[in-house]
Amino acid sequence: MKIPTKNGQAAMRPRSDRPDHRRGGWPRAVLAILILASWPAADSPPAGADPADEAVARVNGRPISSGEFELAVQLQFADRRPGRIGVAELRTMREKVLERLIEGELLHQQATARGVNVDDADVVKELDRMRSRFESEEDFRATLQRNGTTEGAFREQVRRSLVIARFIDREILRGLKVPQDEIRRYYDQNPREMVRRESVPVRQIVIRVDPDAPRAERVEAREKIEAILGEVRGGADFSEMARRYSEGPGASEGGDRGILIRGAGAPRAIERAAFSLRSGEVSDVLETIQGFHLIQVGDRRPSGTIPFDEAREPIREKLEARQREEKLRAYVESLREKARIERLLPETP
Repeated sequence: MKIPTKNGQAAMRPRSDRPDHRRGGWPRAVLAILILASWPAADSPPAGADPADEAVARVNGRPISSGEFELAVQLQFADRRPGRIGVAELRTMREKVLERLIEGELLHQQATARGVNVDDADVVKELDRMRSRFESEEDFRATLQRNGTTEGAFREQVRRSLVIARFIDREILRGLKVPQDEIRRYYDQNPREMVRRESVPVRQIVIRVDPDAPRAERVEAREKIEAILGEVRGGADFSEMARRYSEGPGASEGGDRGILIRGAGAPRAIERAAFSLRSGEVSDVLETIQGFHLIQVGDRRPSGTIPFDEAREPIREKLEARQREEKLRAYVESLREKARIERLLPETP
């Protein structure tokens, strides 16, 4: 049979079997929110309108509109199904988004005063990254339209967010460095973090089908995955087949799912197969609640203590991220103390 083309799917990777750390720190983690931190002057309310009717906050007299606020909230939940967002979670997230917008505006005002700017190429690259968070180009455009935002205005918001990020890196966090003795001390004082479980790198190909789908639909999905398996066992490259046909996470990266850790919550069928295969082998068709899978594994790594030389870099990244967050938080709090901030967000029912 002819192998079908794949449906697009955003890539995601499971957690690594390395000491916990967060690369890049606070600025990149909330860049999607900072993008909504300030609108170009051209997007101000029209003459005769009362800006307070549209404002959810004011920062040193500059309004943050309800439109940019609601879009920021939607960006925060772009990869979540609406039915899975509880009222309490939504209320808490809306409050957090507003505070991030206030912080972003405070930082943007400082960056502007220092004359920070970014190149057009950087703006285009970040805009493409933001688009990728949506299921399709149509979904991206519809979200902007629902919130009364043009693509041109959004591009300027991206530019302003990058100005903020550059200001943070150059003016606030420049020169941060973690001493080697501090890294060693962390390694010695946290032995439980330095133990890894048995693990193996995994690639996968997925053909999705709902567990409650009609029998004919499930049969069709099974035939698709078996056709792909036949191609792979006939000599086709697994990674290329994943890029072309997989409907699962990591498809654009050749089906790369990173490191599968024994006992870390992978579907039982996937874990059992992953730790029974030899390096380079491909599994038979596996079935989970998501549909049908093929996996290919690499070299298995046994459980044991992570050597210091291997743990050094992730520890440095973790400690540096902590430094970045603490320094940035202190700087933002100092701006808050001197700023005039009005919060006008109505309470969520």
